[in-house]
Amino acid sequence: MFRYFRAIDPGRSLATAVAWFAVALSLAIAFALVAVGDFAANSMLAQRDARMKRFANRFAEQLEKTLAGQRQLAAAATALPPARLAALADAAREATKPDPDARALLVDDHLGVVFEHPRGPSTEPLPTVMQGVTVLPSGQGRTVVVTASRDAAPSLAALGWQVAVAQPAEERGHGGGLNEKLTAISILLSITAALFGALFARRLTRRLGELTSQVRKVARQEAEGVDEPAGRDEVAVLGRAFSRLLEALRQERDELDRMTQELEQRVQVRTREVERLAADSRYAAVVRERLRMARDLHDTLAHSMMEMLVEIRTLRVLHAHDPTRLGAELERAEELAHQGLKEARDAVSQMRVNAVRDLGLGPALQGAANRFAERSGLDVRFAADPQAASFADARAETLFRIAEEALRNIDRHAHAAHVDVALRDHDDGTIELVIADDGVGFDPGMPHPGHYGVLGIREQAELVDARLELVSAPGQGATVKVRLRVGAEMRAVDEASVMGTP
Repeated sequence: MFRYFRAIDPGRSLATAVAWFAVALSLAIAFALVAVGDFAANSMLAQRDARMKRFANRFAEQLEKTLAGQRQLAAAATALPPARLAALADAAREATKPDPDARALLVDDHLGVVFEHPRGPSTEPLPTVMQGVTVLPSGQGRTVVVTASRDAAPSLAALGWQVAVAQPAEERGHGGGLNEKLTAISILLSITAALFGALFARRLTRRLGELTSQVRKVARQEAEGVDEPAGRDEVAVLGRAFSRLLEALRQERDELDRMTQELEQRVQVRTREVERLAADSRYAAVVRERLRMARDLHDTLAHSMMEMLVEIRTLRVLHAHDPTRLGAELERAEELAHQGLKEARDAVSQMRVNAVRDLGLGPALQGAANRFAERSGLDVRFAADPQAASFADARAETLFRIAEEALRNIDRHAHAAHVDVALRDHDDGTIELVIADDGVGFDPGMPHPGHYGVLGIREQAELVDARLELVSAPGQGATVKVRLRVGAEMRAVDEASVMGTP
């Protein structure tokens, strides 16, 4: 049942709201008409009663003048002929202009009708309520009776007679049935207003409904836009606004699609660029590893092979000029071969095992210094600060290779007796590797063709963005300092893990 109430809900549609407004307006007009009709009917009835009252008073006054001066009032009143009374009634009617159906009555104290002009259909006795206006029921409807004032005819009042005017109540003068007519007119007006309101609402909302249907199709993606309604009313303005809004949204969508395609293309280009850079980075890593291996081979096998080549040439010379010394030289050549084999094995072992990553830079440097001391027989002193000794990332491996290269150069060229290796931790977030010897020294600014040790040290320092300082002079030994900023990447260690001097 509630769905029927929802169907007449004015909030559901504009047409229903307009129809309800028309009904409410028509009802208001109807009530106003009924109120005006009642007021008009009451006014007409009051005028009718006033005319009847004037008619009755005038007729009473005429009778009073006729009976004035008569000693026997009862006999004189009884002796008045009906024609005389009719003439007096007609004169009073002519003077007061009452309703044509109004009848002049003369009644006695028993309310019996003594005289009636014109003659009515019945002579029913009047009620005792004679003062003012009285509505009497009768066989043919209702009758309104208005009595004259007793002051207008005191002689008649003394006789117990009274003048009255009777009139059918249905007519009520010229306003008979006015309320019923106004009520009927109001009902017809309400129905007509409701029908016209519904038709007007339907016509008003038809174009709005069409526009709403088009907008819903656009929302369901069944249409691209709306047809702009013709005209200058609100529906046309709303339709044009919707059309322009949809056109702007379509343009923004197309622009967004175009930007998305451009972004996808840029992403593809950037992806290819990143892939190319990644490939270049991998290739650079391979090249760096090749360079490192080349330096290791140069510092190990190449050096050993060069010494063996020099020894072989010496053997050839001795074989030709001093065969007695061949035994000692062959023994030396065998030692050089063993040494080269050992260096090759050490290089392969370093490629397989990463001591720096596993133990830290400090322990790895201490092991390298110990091996160097055993191999060369030099006095090697090593020291490392705890924080610097715990450093163990890819840059630590580079520092370790720089230290190995510096020790190999000391072994081959320095002719030193003492070597100092130190790893220091500075308060400014940097660590410093220092390798110093008391050998023959050299001039760092002079070129050394065929020797790549110093060049390799410089290249490796540049790889990790370290600052390299090489101090040397002929006869004053050499000192290599490599300073690297590590910051928060250093590992904190306990004092128990500090590596001491060997």
